[in-house]
Parts: sequence; C-alpha cells; structure tokens
Amino acid sequence: MKRLWASAIILVLLISVCIYGTVTTKKVTEQMTQTILSARQAAEAGDLATARKLSEKAADDWHNYHEILCTFMPHAQLESIDQTLSGLPMLSYFEGTDQFGADCDRSITQIMYLNESQLPSIANIL
Repeated sequence: MKRLWASAIILVLLISVCIYGTVTTKKVTEQMTQTILSARQAAEAGDLATARKLSEKAADDWHNYHEILCTFMPHAQLESIDQTLSGLPMLSYFEGTDQFGADCDRSITQIMYLNESQLPSIANIL
C-alpha cells in the first residue's frame, strides 16, 4: 500500500512539473513575442532609440527566464534564441533596420517553435 501512495505522489509531482513548464513557456513566449514585435514596429517607424531599448529589454528578460527554462527544455534551442536576441540592440544602434527586422522575425519564429515543441501533443510525444 505504501508503494501505491509513493507512486501516486510521484505521478502528481510529475504532472505538476509538466503543467508548470507548459504554463511558464506559454507566458514567456507571449511576453517575449510582444516585446520583440514592439521593437520591430518602433524600428519600422524610425524610432531606433525605442527599438534599441525594447530589444535590450527583450534580451534582459530572456536572460532572466533562461535559468527557469533550462530546467525543462533543451539548452541548444535556448542558446540559439539567446544569440539572436543578443545581436538586436547593436543592429538598432547601427541603424541596420532591414537586418533588425529580419532578426526580430527570426527570434519570434524561434520562440514560437520553442513554445510549440513544449506543448503536450501527439506529435511531440511520439
């Protein structure tokens, strides 16, 4: 009987960690996507100072979330997003608006892929 209770507790713990990971990933991806979209729109409007501030905010936010996300995600995916976001502030500083927009789109795509890969679906389980 004790083994049954231990198994039930482990099952509940595992399900809780999975739910926490999914909810956290969704929250982070929505927030990061919104910040990067705002930076891209500011750059397209010609406000490069705001674009730089928003891209710096996105990079800082990502570094803060990186420690949490590392506990339940592959590090390679996180590092590629980190590299893309790290280059955004300098692109806006040196007025590389075309490349800035392309890297914003790239980082959004990477972040959305990260979100999709963590959802509990048949395709991800198999």
